[in-house]
Amino acid sequence: KNFMRGSLVHDALYQLMREGHLSQDCRQTADEELRRICREDGMSSIRAWWVYRGVRIGGGPAARIERVVLTAP
Repeated sequence: KNFMRGSLVHDALYQLMREGHLSQDCRQTADEELRRICREDGMSSIRAWWVYRGVRIGGGPAARIERVVLTAP
């Protein structure tokens, strides 16, 4: 319950980065916002820290701009 709202906002921000609507420089801010919202919604500080560290370490590929490769049939 204390992860739902934060993860929704975080996923939306990452999608905006993937689609090129937000700069890749916004990734750390998106990760910090996830931690802030989780704490606001009652998550323990240690769990929120681990969630934050997880997205800092492993979230990079999820925020990268999608490259669409089109090929003719």
